[in-house]
Amino acid sequence: MCAEVCMRSRRGVTLIEIAIVTAIIGILAGIGAGLLTETIPSWRTRRAANEFLAQANAARAMAISDGAEYRIWFETTDADPSASGAGEGTYWVQKGNAAKESSSWDTLPVEMDGANSIQGEGYVNIADGEEDELPGVTIQSIDPALAGPAHGGSPDAIHFGPAGLVLNDGGDFGCDITGDGGSDGFICVRFVNKEKAQAGDSDVWVVSISRAGMARIFHGETGVGYAAGSDNTTANVSTGTGYAGASAE
Repeated sequence: MCAEVCMRSRRGVTLIEIAIVTAIIGILAGIGAGLLTETIPSWRTRRAANEFLAQANAARAMAISDGAEYRIWFETTDADPSASGAGEGTYWVQKGNAAKESSSWDTLPVEMDGANSIQGEGYVNIADGEEDELPGVTIQSIDPALAGPAHGGSPDAIHFGPAGLVLNDGGDFGCDITGDGGSDGFICVRFVNKEKAQAGDSDVWVVSISRAGMARIFHGETGVGYAAGSDNTTANVSTGTGYAGASAE
């Protein structure tokens, strides 16, 4: 009797049981892969916005501490996130040689001799294949297009002065955050999940910067596509949470 019981205890699993377990594992793996495929670009978009928010806060703080002009200059942006192709977005964080109207710029880290030969800290390029790549993410054209400071300075750049204020011309603060069609007094930088944009959907993180230099981050709502030259993401920006120096939400 013991032999019979012992024999039953040593009996292994059947081929049918193995097939069932394998099928379940395959189904779960497929579901997990689908969720990751959708979640990772969204996470990267949020990360890109948070990293830019940190850079903006740091540039303002350094302008105050150094008594010098700092700027974030956008070299490349994406005019139409819904267009086919990889994401793009390049910006530089730089210190000027004066409190305003700087004539030369040193990309971070700041070098004592002003040679500007080391630029690793202040150069950010999120395009595929680049050092800071974030596949599936793109920086949409700045809203509105930046003319730069009225007293002189680079266009396509946000300039911070020694008082912590943004030195850009008043016309640069025309971003419509509330979606009522008017200007709310901010410069907005939009980070877009390009994969969703190409599918006609929307996943946008927006960093807004006020005249006082205070930066805030918002998350856009879903369900809105993009068109070249349009600004139809604006009305879908939520009230959001997360002020300068805080987390994204």
